[in-house]
Amino acid sequence: MTTSDDHPGGSGQAAPAAGSAAPETQDPSGWGAKIHSVRFRVVAAMLGMMLAGLVTAGLVTFVVQFQDSDARVDQAILDKANAVVKLVQTNKKTSGDYANRTYISALHEAAEDIEPRSNEVMAGIVDGRVAWTVEGNGDHALLDNTMFTDAVQLRSPMGASFGELNADGRPLRTVVVPMKGATGTFFLVGRDAGDQREHNADSVRTYSLVALAMLMAAAVIGGIVAGRLLDPLRRMREASRAVGPEDLTQRVEVRKGEDDVTLLAKTFNTMLERLDEGAQQQQQFLDDAGHELRTPLTILRGHLELVTVDDPDDVIATRDVLLDEVDRMQRLVDDLLLLANSGDPGFIRREPVRIPELMDQVMEKVHVLAERNWQIDEKADYVVEADPQRLTQALVQLAANAVKYTGLSSTIALGSRIESPTANDGASHPQQDTLVLWVRDDGSGIAAEDQQRIFERFGRAHTGRGEEGSGLGLAIVAAIAQAHGGVATVESEYGHGSTFLIKIPLQAVNVRV
Repeated sequence: MTTSDDHPGGSGQAAPAAGSAAPETQDPSGWGAKIHSVRFRVVAAMLGMMLAGLVTAGLVTFVVQFQDSDARVDQAILDKANAVVKLVQTNKKTSGDYANRTYISALHEAAEDIEPRSNEVMAGIVDGRVAWTVEGNGDHALLDNTMFTDAVQLRSPMGASFGELNADGRPLRTVVVPMKGATGTFFLVGRDAGDQREHNADSVRTYSLVALAMLMAAAVIGGIVAGRLLDPLRRMREASRAVGPEDLTQRVEVRKGEDDVTLLAKTFNTMLERLDEGAQQQQQFLDDAGHELRTPLTILRGHLELVTVDDPDDVIATRDVLLDEVDRMQRLVDDLLLLANSGDPGFIRREPVRIPELMDQVMEKVHVLAERNWQIDEKADYVVEADPQRLTQALVQLAANAVKYTGLSSTIALGSRIESPTANDGASHPQQDTLVLWVRDDGSGIAAEDQQRIFERFGRAHTGRGEEGSGLGLAIVAAIAQAHGGVATVESEYGHGSTFLIKIPLQAVNVRV
């Protein structure tokens, strides 16, 4: 496991801070961490809901099943009891042999003739006592003497009554039917429901085993699936631990997908890219400031050390030099701050811009820079969405740059047009129009190998073009173009002048003036 303590280097004063931060950056492990992990809680919640669903479904199902099985047993013994009672009553009316017998005696004979099943018992109740029993299983009595009292208490003169007796730990479902025409005489039929209950219990055990197996399988599969889904979070944690002031290049490996966690990982990478870009801009600003301010500071120090304080002329001359260097430093700092802020969303403020008016305003400002042959090549008769102040700043910078490398009789021209890109078959696509602004001069030109480098910060051509100034003018032009979503380029041939172009793809529907 790697923490901030594992990296060598750093001063002795920084070590305690790194050591104190180590517990927060360590990757937790062990059962305690696993139990508190998102993966464990997701799987546990899923299993909890599954368990609740299985228990509820099983409970409802088996309660209904037990009730249904008891109802079927009750209905079966009721049907049998009613059939015997009806048979006795019919025989009493139609048979001479039965006519002289009591109902209880006739019931006894009918019960013996029917022969109850091995899991059934029949009994006659008269005057509150069990008069006789007929067991289906002669080897084992379902209704013994100890149960007579409970059996007698089930009788009801209003009709059939059901109950359950305990026959040596086994349930005996019982029905007691009154004998019509014989007050105080009842017929009892009982059936052992133990086998049915055992069958139902086996179903419960089978269901429980299957449910347990399903839960275990769901835990394994859910753990694997949750691990894969949450893997971007683990990689985000590792990337977060690896990110430091000296290293913002870490990124989370993102798989294909549009789920929430994958989108979060993509957003995390985007955040790291913005932080990395901001850190690079900050470092670039510091490097540029340190590099470019060193020379004027050296000049200031040198003149202050050599000034003769007793010589007024020397003091005045030194003061003029120092003020000039301070002004140059101020311009340099302003340019560096502008470049540093060029990536901010508020760097440009779009509004409708009439291109003909913009070109006239820029020409009004630049023609006083120097005595040149100023002219406008072309005006695009369109209204576009852009920042007029930034575009003016860029064009003025290009015009001032052209002034430095042209003579009195040279021509400096401004122009603008709307370009519509065409497909291979020549079909036009006006919805993808591009605004092209340019400043053209017939000066000394730029060598091909220098044309890309001059747009870099402090980049200058080897020919001497760009020796004056801070070297940030064209970098500012490029930053303004990029802030508009475009690009700044140059078309030039050494000794035959240059044309600097700003190409901006238009994001709104253009309106012809």
